[in-house]
Amino acid sequence: MQSVRRTDALFVTRLDKILENICRKLQLTVTQYNLAESHYQAVGKWLEDKSSILAPYRPILYPQGSLPMGTTNKPIGKEEYDLDFVCELLIDWWTICPIDLLSKVEYRIRQHEDYAKRMERGNRCIKLIYAHDFHLDIVPACSNSVLGEGQIRIPDRETKGWKDSNSRAYIQWFNSEAKVSSRNLDHAEPLPLQETLEQKPPLKCAVQLLKRHRDVAFKNKPDLAPASIVLSTLAAMHYQGQESVGEAVAAILQGIAITIARQQGKRLQVWNPVNNVPEDLGERWENPKAYHEFVVWIREFNRLWLELSAAKGYADISKLLVTLFDEQPTRDVIHDAIRLDEQHIAQNRVNGQLGIKPQIGTLTSQPSSIVVPKNTFYGQ
Repeated sequence: MQSVRRTDALFVTRLDKILENICRKLQLTVTQYNLAESHYQAVGKWLEDKSSILAPYRPILYPQGSLPMGTTNKPIGKEEYDLDFVCELLIDWWTICPIDLLSKVEYRIRQHEDYAKRMERGNRCIKLIYAHDFHLDIVPACSNSVLGEGQIRIPDRETKGWKDSNSRAYIQWFNSEAKVSSRNLDHAEPLPLQETLEQKPPLKCAVQLLKRHRDVAFKNKPDLAPASIVLSTLAAMHYQGQESVGEAVAAILQGIAITIARQQGKRLQVWNPVNNVPEDLGERWENPKAYHEFVVWIREFNRLWLELSAAKGYADISKLLVTLFDEQPTRDVIHDAIRLDEQHIAQNRVNGQLGIKPQIGTLTSQPSSIVVPKNTFYGQ
């Protein structure tokens, strides 16, 4: 993946460093990422094996959602990440009923002794639960290339019908909005490389922060929370190429707020930008209460972000960040930031570079300041 590096002046700003370190705490660790890839590869081989009942349909396993987008977030109150994968089968969707497709994939997974113990049914997926690390949600799908490249149909247990999707095109669109390259995925090949924080575009960090505050704000009412794909889509639509994470979040929140206001009370529709079948991603907002909660949440989020942008000292910043993103990981990140500042000040004092700005009395390393002498602790 193409490396994206922000300008040093913006990258090292205090608030941006804190926000990016919060994102670091939220995403998969390198160990978890490598473990996820190992399990993903193993599941792919099991589904594709020539002994599999799926073998005639040439199954292709590929990631979708937050993992290939680089926006994974640790859930509130639990350890496991939700990682989504599509198992696309070369079978015409009109030749098989949705529940039968789910059953075929489930049957093959149950044939594996270890997977059978880990398996749970989801509405549109089969879950494999790896305790204290992550869930692998495997979504069976049929190709629907008649409607365009990458188009698939996904079975739905509740409706006993199909849902149209285009996971690959969505990832490519999102990465394009984030100004990074995206390769085509085929078969159970290695996952896209996980970006470092220095490489991660601000849009991806912004989406992580939006989803984290969503999880905090809707902790006690998760059924009313806006879906991750809705937040990712709105964020990409309103992102204006800012190189600062803080400024990117501010622009996104302001853009969403303006869009809501233009609806004049009507429900906002968020259309999938790549699905060749019209798809309103905000289907959860058919419940008026869910949409009302979203509007109120955006308004309050915007207010808190304006306060955060104007905050000065660590005490004010910490209080607002805890409200936005919960005590963990905020406390650890703030503690690390204070410790690094103290080390920086101590080193500047030793080097004779620590000064005080005459008008306002704050510590600085700028040459126009009054130099603070080295502290020898003996009055010498």
